[in-house]
Formats: sequence, C-alpha cells, structure tokens
Amino acid sequence: MRVICNTSPLILLAKINRLDLLAQLYSEVIIPVSVLKEMEAKPGEEVKQIQALLQSQKFQLRKASQRALNELPPDLGVGEQEAIALALEIEADLVILDDYLGRRVAHERGLPLTGTIGVLIEARERGMISSVRRELDRLIEAGMWIDEVFYHRILKEFGE
Repeated sequence: MRVICNTSPLILLAKINRLDLLAQLYSEVIIPVSVLKEMEAKPGEEVKQIQALLQSQKFQLRKASQRALNELPPDLGVGEQEAIALALEIEADLVILDDYLGRRVAHERGLPLTGTIGVLIEARERGMISSVRRELDRLIEAGMWIDEVFYHRILKEFGE
C-alpha cells in the first residue's frame, strides 16, 4: 500500500515513538518535500527521527508537480497542498492528514483518507499495538486535542 503522509501525523507519531507503525502498516510511505521543509523549520528530536526514516527504502521524499499544486485551493497549508497533489498525481492508496481543511479537500477529490488516530486504529486491528487508549492518551500528552465524545467513541468501537 502506497501512502502519502502529511506533517502533523509524522510529528505526532514521532512524539509518541510510534513512527514504526508506518513502516509496519504500509509498503511505501511518501513524504512531500514541503512537509520535510516545514518540519526542518522547527528542528527537534521528532525531525531527527523522521530524517532517519528517509534512509529506509520504505520511505521516500517526493515533490508534486507545479501543475498539480495549481489545481488545489491556495488557502491550504503548503504541506497539505503538496500531500494532496502528490496523492492525486501518483494515485496513492491512502493520504494521512489531520488538518480539517486538508481532509475536506482530499475527501472532495475522492482520495482515500485517514489521520493519526486512524493509523493507531489500523495498528490495533492488526495486532501491532495492544491498547488504543494508551496510544490516544500519549497523543493527548504530546499536544494533540481530541474531542472527549470522539475519544470515548473510539474506545467503544475499537476497544481499550
């Protein structure tokens, strides 16, 4: 499965030391050039982890064509714009985005879509993590906001 991953899922998964899930779940993970540039603008431990991923054959750095970028709304963030453009260009199997506007545009373009929480749910369903609750709590501690009703719905649907 070939996926495109945006900035916030990469950073959040790095913060909870679960970038390994991307390599376990997907055969090819493409990181847009603008996403890496966004992360490098705020250097930290997470960026080092993500740069290290690019040494693996499963992870690639790619740039979308200007034509594909021009077909998207200019009010999207640079990372979201390139992630969606690349997903459309290469007909990716999945795009991983958390940003609301980016998700809406990807959905409107018919792209298969998930987010950071969706990655955790898929990992739980495949037996790669033992507890969705523990990983969600770690995401919250790392700074991700999750609506309380949504949090409890996830636990109810996908187990503790």
